[in-house]
Amino acid sequence: MTKAAYETLNREPWSKVSVSSQDYMLDAQEEDIEMMSVPDTWSPELGDGDGDGGDSKEKEVVEVSSDESDGEVDQSFRRVPLPEGVKTSKPAVEDGDDDDYEESSSDDSDDDDEESEYQDDKEEDEYEDQDSDRFQNSILEVGYKHNRSFVVRGHRIGVFRHSNNGSIKFDTTISNVDDTHGKRFTPSSAMLHQQDSSMVLMNQNNPNDLYRMDLEYGKVVDEWKVNEDIPTVSVAPVNKYSQMTGEQTLVGLSHNMLYRIDPRIGGDNLIVQNELQSYATKSHFTSLATTKDGGIVVGSAKGEIRMYDRLGVRSKTTLPALGEPIIGIDVTSDGRYIVATCKTYLLLIDAKVPDDPKGRTGFTKSFPQAKKPAPRRLQLKPEHVVYMGAPVEFTTARFNQSPDSKGSERTIVTSTGPFVITWNLRRALGSGRGDAYHIKQYPDHVVADNFRFGEDRSIVVALPNDVKSVMRSQLAKPTRQSLMIKSPVLGDSDIVANARY
Repeated sequence: MTKAAYETLNREPWSKVSVSSQDYMLDAQEEDIEMMSVPDTWSPELGDGDGDGGDSKEKEVVEVSSDESDGEVDQSFRRVPLPEGVKTSKPAVEDGDDDDYEESSSDDSDDDDEESEYQDDKEEDEYEDQDSDRFQNSILEVGYKHNRSFVVRGHRIGVFRHSNNGSIKFDTTISNVDDTHGKRFTPSSAMLHQQDSSMVLMNQNNPNDLYRMDLEYGKVVDEWKVNEDIPTVSVAPVNKYSQMTGEQTLVGLSHNMLYRIDPRIGGDNLIVQNELQSYATKSHFTSLATTKDGGIVVGSAKGEIRMYDRLGVRSKTTLPALGEPIIGIDVTSDGRYIVATCKTYLLLIDAKVPDDPKGRTGFTKSFPQAKKPAPRRLQLKPEHVVYMGAPVEFTTARFNQSPDSKGSERTIVTSTGPFVITWNLRRALGSGRGDAYHIKQYPDHVVADNFRFGEDRSIVVALPNDVKSVMRSQLAKPTRQSLMIKSPVLGDSDIVANARY
């Protein structure tokens, strides 16, 4: 099976692979098979606890059904029928609310609406948005500053405010995303930049350019012509937390190139030439992530993973393809652990070089051929997939972010269909149980999900017409009842989601 998967993805005979790479792939596949020999029932020590959580007698997490709303806020990011500017609604949290969060809606009194730097449309009831039925929420970006998160919906961006008690409420809308020539477009990717004062947008119809939106004014103010011959497929900050600084450059990725983009260069080629690494063969790069020290990890459609210590050089470590294409990738701030997302499973990799006296990782030191790390496969149990009633298609898995604490990434979050899923990093590494996870079902499929910046207790979830915040403690061990997909029920939030502002 490993041989067939390799030949299918790489379109070359298995016999052309080096013996060491063959052994690596075969050994990794055998380890996955052994790891999945698990008991049919859950044991208490596999619970997903908080803090140290090393005690096997840790209290079991209580299951929460998808119909319960304790501890969760449902705030719809609705269609916005505004030709220009923004409409705001008051994000107030009533005194006395502790853990029971109430839904907020656009029915808040107009007299209490906050004033915004964006234009306030006084005639919204008379305006009909001809495009509203075509768009759904598509991209989620969680900010570190001002407790904001941003959700892209067609050519609009919704801004949401986090509160101290874990809730999330709609704040305002950037009503139209236009390029510098006034041409409207739907962002295909978004990344917060320069202390959350800007957002870098990509347009799939013009992949050779990037667009910088000034979030204070709510409009695109710069169009960066990266290179007319190099379409960019993904961008990332130069280090994991440069979003919190005034850093102006960023890392770009094409299908076979990795490079630094510096907008200060000007003109129609913003690539720093001495920090460009190009490959003659078709590498089919798909995604990248960076460490706090500027290390870069790149995944490809072939399933390969490359680790770089800096830009402009060849990779220190290349892990051969093990199966499906990699559709997303993330890394802990210290570079110790990598999680690569494939369609039906995640690959968790310990990047520490064995027996290295300096404790280095594959980003700064190459692995010996015989000691390349074997990934642990994190996947759903077959019987759980049957209960779900639909094939698994994971969204990009991410670690929680902890810029103020060393090595404090503790949890991985992803989703498939209407289910949000978390793995405890320590337990996945310690027990080898790739199927020990917690889960929560929603009434619609999950578009994107991520932890609130700087913590792992609160998860932001974007549905096609809703944006929610859920406490991680609400995710429970999977059972047949919790996994059976429930028929969608039209509630108040659904009615609001289909109404005009």
